[in-house]
Amino acid sequence: MDGFKVTPIVLAIPVFMLLIAIEFVASRRMKKSIYPLQDTLTSLNIGILSQFVNPLGAVISVVMYDAVQKNYGTFEWDTRQWWTWATAVVLYDFFYYWVHRTGHEVNLFWASHVTHHSSEEFNLSTALRQSSTGFYFKWVFYLPLAVLGYPVQVFIVVGLIDLLYQYWVHTQLIGRLGWLEYVLITPSNHRVHHGQNAYCLDKNYGGIFCLWDRLFGTYADERPNEPIVYGIRTPLASWNPVWANLHHYVAIWKKMKTLTGWRNRLMCWFARPSWQPDQDLQPSDRDLRAEKLRSAAPLVWRWIGVAFTVLAALAVILFLGGRAQVSVATQLVILGVAAGVFAAVGALWTRAAWLRFE
Repeated sequence: MDGFKVTPIVLAIPVFMLLIAIEFVASRRMKKSIYPLQDTLTSLNIGILSQFVNPLGAVISVVMYDAVQKNYGTFEWDTRQWWTWATAVVLYDFFYYWVHRTGHEVNLFWASHVTHHSSEEFNLSTALRQSSTGFYFKWVFYLPLAVLGYPVQVFIVVGLIDLLYQYWVHTQLIGRLGWLEYVLITPSNHRVHHGQNAYCLDKNYGGIFCLWDRLFGTYADERPNEPIVYGIRTPLASWNPVWANLHHYVAIWKKMKTLTGWRNRLMCWFARPSWQPDQDLQPSDRDLRAEKLRSAAPLVWRWIGVAFTVLAALAVILFLGGRAQVSVATQLVILGVAAGVFAAVGALWTRAAWLRFE
C-alpha cells in the first residue's frame, strides 16, 4: 500500500492479539476464568483509543527532548557501542520508575494513570489498557537523558523497549521465577502492583528492573496465601473507553468544588489520591471491594462487540501506518471522530442493560 509505513507498534498489534488468544486458550485449559468478554473488549478498546491519541502526544515529547539534547547535551554517545544502549535502558527505566511513582502518588497524574488500573481482571489485554492523557507530563521526567546527550533516536528506541517489556508481565499464568524476582519486574511482582489489597497499594513501580523499588522502599512480594483483588477502590463501573480516561479528572473537579480555601483546592489536585482536608487516609483491607462488574447480553450483541473491536484495531493500524502522509489537522479530526465513536459505543454498552456483555 502506497504511503503505508510499518512501524514497531503496527507490527506489535497483531503479535499482542495473538498472545492474548494464546493466553485465553491456555487459561481455559487450566480452568481459569480470567477473560470475561466485556472487560477484555473494554481493555482492547481503551488501548486502541490510546493509539489514536498518543502518537500525536509523542510529538511533544520528541520535540522537547530533541531541543534540549541539541542545546544542552553534555556528552556525545556512539550509537554503535553496546554500552550506549545498555546505559540508556537502565537510566530510562530509572526515570520511568519516577514517572510511574508520580502517576500513583500525585492525584492529577493518577487521574491519567488510573485508566491502566481500572480493569478488575489481570491478563495480557490489561497491558493494553493504556491512558490517552499522560503525554502532557511524562516527557519532563526524561529530560535528564537529553542533558546527558543521548540522541533522540536512542531515547525513542529504549522507550519502546521499556514499554514492550512490560506487556508480558500482565499475566496470572506464570508463577514466581526464582532469582529473577530480585532483578526484574516479573508477572509475580507486577500482579502485586495491580492489586487493591492494602499491601499491594503503591508498590513495584519499575518497568524492567525491580532494583529501584528495592532501593526506595516500594517493593512488595506477592503473598501466596492472600489472593490479589485487582482493580481500583472506586470502581470504574463502565465499559466506556472515553469515560475510563476522564472519570478521575471529573471526580477531582467535583471534590475540589466542595472544598474551601486555595490550599485545599490545590491539594485536591497535587496531593496523594487518598488526601482529605486535615488528614491523609490510608486504605485498609476492611474497605476491599471484590465484587466485579458483570452484565449479560444476547449472543448476537457479543459478536457485534467483537466485530467493533476488530474493526477499530484495523482502523488504528491504518491510522498509524499512514499518519506520516496526513496533516496534523487531519489527524486531529480523525482523533475527534474516533473519540466520539468510542464514547458513543461505550456509553451504549454501559447504559443499555440489554446490550451488556457477560
